[in-house]
Amino acid sequence: MSGPEVYELMMQHHCWEFSDGSPHFKKMDSGDTLIFYLGGQKGRYIAGEACIAGPAAAITENSPVTFDRNKVPYFTWRIPLARIRRYEPKKYGLEVVEQLSFARTTKVERKYIGLLLRNGCRVLTDEDVGLIRSSVARIPS
Repeated sequence: MSGPEVYELMMQHHCWEFSDGSPHFKKMDSGDTLIFYLGGQKGRYIAGEACIAGPAAAITENSPVTFDRNKVPYFTWRIPLARIRRYEPKKYGLEVVEQLSFARTTKVERKYIGLLLRNGCRVLTDEDVGLIRSSVARIPS
């Protein structure tokens, strides 16, 4: 599945799923904000944001179905989301990401900046969040 397809599916289910190896997710609390950057050839843009609506929960056979678990067995945790706001697709990409604090402090060629997000999660500063929000025009979710 492409990044945009994963994002669409998760937003339909008002959740974000992740693996045991994803940094930071288990430390997140209700009320924290997630900002979504979609990678891959069909992605490479900031897609939106949402508020965490509850604690991370392990995915079990009784969990609501999002992905075919035979095809995507590596997502083992789910965080419920609220107040989902989608940004205009494919509009806010590397030109915004390269201005964020973690990108400015890393000596990475512009075309590889998205790879700094490949571990699934980065902690953003208040300045980073403000920069993203001032850069995007939200569309109704």
